[in-house]
Amino acid sequence: MAAVDTGSAPPKHDPPFTMEAYDLGGPDKLGALRNDQQAATNRLKTETRINNEKYLREHPEIQFMISAFLRDLLLKQPEDPRKHFTDFFIRPDLRDQILQLEKEYYQKMEDDTTVRLLAGEHYDEANSSDEETPCMQSKVVKT
Repeated sequence: MAAVDTGSAPPKHDPPFTMEAYDLGGPDKLGALRNDQQAATNRLKTETRINNEKYLREHPEIQFMISAFLRDLLLKQPEDPRKHFTDFFIRPDLRDQILQLEKEYYQKMEDDTTVRLLAGEHYDEANSSDEETPCMQSKVVKT
């Protein structure tokens, strides 16, 4: 009976959803990681992604900061985007601009709610929360 060498079997990568499996060895090629190492890497990627999502949900102001910067960048289209990035985030009125963007966002949400109500839709109270963030979508039910 021949000895089974499990270390040289092609890895079963099964990467986490939306994450690339960069360590594909290809046909008849062994990837750099053993199956147990790849599984541990996949778990780490998944845990990291979950922790990042939790952090972003706890800090919705980050979404407003990114939106404000992208809006400004695309409107001005500067020659040197890196310098513009630095200048944008060290300006003294940044907080006011972010607060204004947040106010606009919630006003649009309110306007959207009004339009949906006028169109005969209503929010499903059982599935909505009092604290909506830009990362969350309200559940709407057609009546």
